[in-house]
Amino acid sequence: MKSILYHSYDPHDDLTDTSDDITCFLDTVKYKIGNNILLVGNIGNLGNRLRMLGVSVTILEDTCYEDICYSLIKNINCNVVKGSLEYLPFENEYFDKVIILDYFNHTTHCERVIKEINRVLKINGEVILEDLNLKNIKVKLKNLKHKICGESINYHYPNEVIHLFSKVNIDGTLKEIENERYIYIGKRK
Repeated sequence: MKSILYHSYDPHDDLTDTSDDITCFLDTVKYKIGNNILLVGNIGNLGNRLRMLGVSVTILEDTCYEDICYSLIKNINCNVVKGSLEYLPFENEYFDKVIILDYFNHTTHCERVIKEINRVLKINGEVILEDLNLKNIKVKLKNLKHKICGESINYHYPNEVIHLFSKVNIDGTLKEIENERYIYIGKRK
């Protein structure tokens, strides 16, 4: 299942800054020059592209990168910070946008993650979240496999995502893409 957003961009594809995939994503983000954006998850070289458009980009890296940090390699002009979504190492109300791609379902304590996102977002800041949709049978089987293996991964139905974010005064809309993925865009009050 390919992502709808730009992070699935393959450098060998003939995509340009005006292609439909990139334009669709950048329209979704609605960035302004000078915005502070936090990227988390499977971001590809999205940070590099946003940075070239005048946005300040910070990438949260939750993996061991003692040898090679792929986020830094693909996004050479961005800040890369080691940390986790459960305990974001940033000041209150620091980011204009938090973009999480293919990662929210892999957090252990989603309510803690949502509180942290709310804390670091500025008033009227946005969270953009894309992940696999639990309505899809393949995703259900993947979720079952993780549970049988004892992993603490929590897949969510789209309506659950809306409800979880509304608990911390983040109102948003959600778009489902062919029951395979969803994109949630929420705004902090």
